[in-house]
Amino acid sequence: MSFHATGLAFRYPAIWRPVTWSDDVSSFNGLVVALSTGRQHDPCQRAVKPQVTSVSCADPVDGLPPGGVLVRWTSNGFPNWHAPPANTRIGGRPATETVSTDNWCTALGGTRTIKVVIRGKVGFNWYGMDACLRGPGIASGQAEISAMLASVRFASAA
Repeated sequence: MSFHATGLAFRYPAIWRPVTWSDDVSSFNGLVVALSTGRQHDPCQRAVKPQVTSVSCADPVDGLPPGGVLVRWTSNGFPNWHAPPANTRIGGRPATETVSTDNWCTALGGTRTIKVVIRGKVGFNWYGMDACLRGPGIASGQAEISAMLASVRFASAA
């Protein structure tokens, strides 16, 4: 399967289901797409008051099933942001990839987190990819993430 939006393109396994929500945007970042092996739901809570609507968004899954994956792609920009030191290249751009266990992932039942920061073409912009994997099958999940990252391409202005 393939994804194309906001200057970002990549391939992903057919078992992953992509979803987007237009409300999951702030002044400095926005969700590009979430992909998961599990059922996803609208992650945003809306509070409507006279002349004001507030939106708060969380993860689009309540938990990962065994062998499950959640991948979140974001587009980000922040004045005076400084990129972490690059340890790889993705889509021809400097990037940082780390593997750990983060609280947001363990809260979903995940056991491995893969975080990627890809420098944007312009100033203080970057793409982020956060993946949460739950065993069994962590090695195959990591291989699928690596294949997705190897397929990343950017539009010239992104």
